[in-house]
Amino acid sequence: MENTARTWVFPKLDTRQFVLLAMLMALHMVLSRLTVGTNVLQVSFAFVTMSLIAKWYGPLWSMLIAAILDIIGATIINPGAFFLGFTFTAMISALIYSLAYFKHDKTSWWRVSIAVGLVLLIANIGLNSIWLVMMYHTAHDWPSFLTFITPRVIKNLIMFPIQVGISYFLLNNQVISHTTKKIFS
Repeated sequence: MENTARTWVFPKLDTRQFVLLAMLMALHMVLSRLTVGTNVLQVSFAFVTMSLIAKWYGPLWSMLIAAILDIIGATIINPGAFFLGFTFTAMISALIYSLAYFKHDKTSWWRVSIAVGLVLLIANIGLNSIWLVMMYHTAHDWPSFLTFITPRVIKNLIMFPIQVGISYFLLNNQVISHTTKKIFS
């Protein structure tokens, strides 16, 4: 019970933890801008930094940081691209990653697969497709939604094993384990 209660608070950050968070945020902004594709269909590796933030800082910090990063990215780095729905999607993704990775020293294939699968299904395919139809299509009907969702389903089916592999390797890496013990113990 005590462990669950600690999950839903903002833990105080010491200087090292705060500096690491700032570095992860900067890396996230760089990785999220290094995308391949169009406005409708983009491939990015920003999930790597969000997975680490979720593992180390928990759900509340992760959701707050995801919202901040989305707002900064959409207003300062790429002006004119802000839409509150995408901020909500970023927060949901951070929450899913946090619930799967926070306070777990060793992350199993199943845990990573479920977390990545839920993020891809709920956030990338579901919510982002809805936001894109709302933003770019005048007819809000089923054929319009299918037009946006079909390429996203294909892209996310391709990205699923890639994200699971990268996330599993990253979260169970010796350097990450050492950093976790050194900075967060």
